[in-house]
Amino acid sequence: MNNQILSARLTLTKVALPDWDLIRSIYSNPTLMEHIGATMSDEDIRRNFEKELAPWSLESNHWLTWIIRETDSGSDVGLISICTRNRETLTAEVGFIILEGFKGKGYATEAIRRVFDFAVDTFGFKKFTAVCSEEHAASRRVLEKAGMKLDKIVPESTEIAGKMVNDCFYSLEK
Repeated sequence: MNNQILSARLTLTKVALPDWDLIRSIYSNPTLMEHIGATMSDEDIRRNFEKELAPWSLESNHWLTWIIRETDSGSDVGLISICTRNRETLTAEVGFIILEGFKGKGYATEAIRRVFDFAVDTFGFKKFTAVCSEEHAASRRVLEKAGMKLDKIVPESTEIAGKMVNDCFYSLEK
């Protein structure tokens, strides 16, 4: 599998050992995790990070994660991941986190579209899903710009920071 995916402005590189500090900074940042869940301990982050370093296939239960970087500057923009959700229907879930200084530039939409194309071409995925909290308007806009459709809103589905939030379930068939 190719460890790098290129788009017009971005280079997506499969997560690797040197990315530890970035991954740790993302999952321990309360602002970045505000709409995702609780910040994680170093131990939990390390456990997930080590899973994501492992080889990935359709049968894997862990996320396939890429670091998103600006091609021109090499600056870290965030991360994007996919995980197989249904092997029979070739369905993958996508998730992403964009660092504060890079939001609003269309990077998340560009990365998602490119990952969808890569996942279809490389693994044969036919459907993609995503979940985000109803109040996270920016993520909802990104998913919709990437071509995903809102399937349903489930009230009080997930607890984030001690509060139950409504989850929006999106999908896209390729």
